[in-house]
Amino acid sequence: MNKYVLTALLAAAPLSSALAQSQLVVGYEADATSLDPAQVTDLNTMHVLSHMYDTLVKLGPNGSFQPMLASKWQMSKDGLTYTFTLRPKLQFANGDPLNADAVVFSFDRQLNKNNPGYKFGPFPFADFYYGSVNSVRKVNASTVEFKLKSPNSAFMAALSVPTGSIVNPKQALAMGKTFALNGGGSGPYALEKWNRGGQLILKSNARYWSSKPKSERLIWVPIIQESQRAVALQSGTVDLVINPAAENLAKLKSGSYSLAQKAGPHIWWLGLNLTKAPFDNKLVRQALNYAVDRKAIIEGVLYGTGTPSVQPLAPMQLGYNPNVNPYNYDPKKAKDLLAQAGYPNGFTTTLLVPTSGSGMQSPTQMGTAIQAYLGQIGVKVNIQQMDWGTFLSKIGAGAVKSNLEMWELSWMDTAVDPAFALDPLVSSKSFPPGFNTGQYKNTAVDKLLDQGRAEADPKKRAVIYQKAMSLINEDAPWVFVDHAQQVVAYNSKVQGMALDPISPFILKLSNVYKP
Repeated sequence: MNKYVLTALLAAAPLSSALAQSQLVVGYEADATSLDPAQVTDLNTMHVLSHMYDTLVKLGPNGSFQPMLASKWQMSKDGLTYTFTLRPKLQFANGDPLNADAVVFSFDRQLNKNNPGYKFGPFPFADFYYGSVNSVRKVNASTVEFKLKSPNSAFMAALSVPTGSIVNPKQALAMGKTFALNGGGSGPYALEKWNRGGQLILKSNARYWSSKPKSERLIWVPIIQESQRAVALQSGTVDLVINPAAENLAKLKSGSYSLAQKAGPHIWWLGLNLTKAPFDNKLVRQALNYAVDRKAIIEGVLYGTGTPSVQPLAPMQLGYNPNVNPYNYDPKKAKDLLAQAGYPNGFTTTLLVPTSGSGMQSPTQMGTAIQAYLGQIGVKVNIQQMDWGTFLSKIGAGAVKSNLEMWELSWMDTAVDPAFALDPLVSSKSFPPGFNTGQYKNTAVDKLLDQGRAEADPKKRAVIYQKAMSLINEDAPWVFVDHAQQVVAYNSKVQGMALDPISPFILKLSNVYKP
């Protein structure tokens, strides 16, 4: 997409001169996929939906939760009942009341096949986040009660993610499948117009329950080619871009542009098929971890937009263990371990690499760099590339069925809670169709994950997950590489830009404006 195409996209929605002065134009990585928050799985769409919808609570510092639509809540002593009280006089953007009925509908339509909204799915994350919910019921017009099947300390975090957004029942049922093209929430913005593949325009919601947003309009423009995002910013056709190409950052910094950059709950790794040799040998897996120079990759390939990883959890997540083996770059030790494992001359393997993908951080360049490092210890890596859709179908089927050996993969946990990263990635209960693609199994780790989800005390939970991190680090079921950083570049006129300290990967622009 070049400057002239971008200019045409912006010109497609003429605005009055007064309103044009209070609009913010955002270049993001791909067009939104759906405006129904319960259907969304991609981060690009979550950027948009975080401005159109509200959740009952939001995640605050140190694992605390803060009021959103719910002004207060309480949990029963047995951890099975959560009761939420809504703020008074809440409204959706179209003026319909936001009450207990709307909250019940928003969750029941995802979980109950008899709910009239269920047929307008699918709702891919419903069971993942809310599988522990036994029932949701209205106590009165402003009170909602959730009953759980078993204690679940990740439940509150699950209410804070976009999947838990409260939707307008009248609009959702009246529109049916087309609700995904229009949406209906109570957030600081509402949809004005969406040209699929082009502009998506949000307008300020005059009925918003909290502070009015600073910009009258947010205009979202998809810029799929990574290299073109900096060009769009420099040409003035957008005010702000998400994740410009890493190699463009130095040039932007030297110009009149600012960068907001922050690490979040993300992990990038090489998956290994633990059901077959040589990856069923822990010494081999440890050798591969010593063979990769993470710091050099982060500087040379990612241009500083990551931090080294040696465990699934990121440093800002509860349960991160700072005292595990750092697997410092040591090719000699890697060779020694291979020899001990019975592979003194190395071996040959195939690495599956997607051509693109959300959170995948320059997958081709990353794969080539890792191929070179492993080659230095005698491991010959043949790279097999494929498109993102085909890649995901193979990953989803599992390493055994897809006959995989090594593959790139990443995971981004918008809920931040450790359970929503560890349960799908390293629990033996998450063999395909889960994301434990390589079939890692450690009964001690499984037990700790169960304990971590059931434990209510955050300090005790942290200790439990730190023990799990130590075991996983020792087992080395992956080749750990890095935790990505969110990067936003913007021009000198933009005011109020700051990444969310808890969940920086979902952009929030209510307080951002261009005078």
